[in-house]
Amino acid sequence: MRNMRNTLVVSLTLMAALLTSANVASAKSLNNRLDKLGGNKELYRKTKAMDPKNKFRVVQKRAVDRYWRLEIGGNYGMHAWSDPYVETSTWGGFADLHINPKWSVGARYNKHSNSLTSEGQRIYDNYNNGLAPTFQGVDLPESSTFGVISFYPMYGKLNLFDSAVAQFDVYLMGGAGQMELNSGPAQAWTAGGGVGVWMSNHFATRLEVRYQAYEDQIAQNVTRDQNMVVTTLSIGFML
Repeated sequence: MRNMRNTLVVSLTLMAALLTSANVASAKSLNNRLDKLGGNKELYRKTKAMDPKNKFRVVQKRAVDRYWRLEIGGNYGMHAWSDPYVETSTWGGFADLHINPKWSVGARYNKHSNSLTSEGQRIYDNYNNGLAPTFQGVDLPESSTFGVISFYPMYGKLNLFDSAVAQFDVYLMGGAGQMELNSGPAQAWTAGGGVGVWMSNHFATRLEVRYQAYEDQIAQNVTRDQNMVVTTLSIGFML
C-alpha cells in the first residue's frame, strides 16, 4: 500500500513537471514568433502577398494634376554678377504648358529696372566733375523674352504646420531668347532650375535661379560678354 502511494506521488510530480515544462516551452515559442516576425513562415507569406509596392505608389502619387494644363503667373527678381556699375531688378510674367508631370514648355518675359551701384555712381560723379578722364559706358538691359523647356525629375510633399500638405517639384530648365538693350536687341540664352510648390490644384509658387548670357555694346564697335544670375520668386495659377 505504501509503495502504491509513493508511486502515485512520484507519477503526479512527474506529470506536473512535464506540464510546467510544456507551458514554459510554449510561452518561449510564442515570444520568439512575436519577436521575429520574419521567422514565422505563415506570417511572412501573408505579408509578402500584400504587395507593398502597389500601396507605395498610391500614397506617393502626385496630388496635383499636370497633364496638358496651362500655368500663368507673375514674378519679381534680381540680377547678380552682371555689370559692376549697374544694379538690375526685374518684374514680369511667365506661362508654362504642362504636357505631363515631368515636362513643360513655356515663356518668360521680364521688364528691367536699373540704377547705378555705389561704385558706378562714384566714378560717374568723378567723370562729371573732371576728376576722372573717362567713364566706362554701360548698356542697360530694358527687357528680356525667353522660350524655355523644363524637366521635373524629383518631387515630394510638405507638411505645412499640420494644417495642409503641399506638393513640391525640383526642376531643370533651359532656353533661348532675346534681350532688349539701350544699344538694341541681342540674342541670349539661359539655363538653370528651381523649386515649384503646388499649394493646391490651382495655385503654385516658384523659386527659380537661372544663368543668363548675352553680348552688350558699351561703345561704337566695342562689345563685351555679359554673364549673370537671375533669381526670381513667382506666383502662378493653373488653368
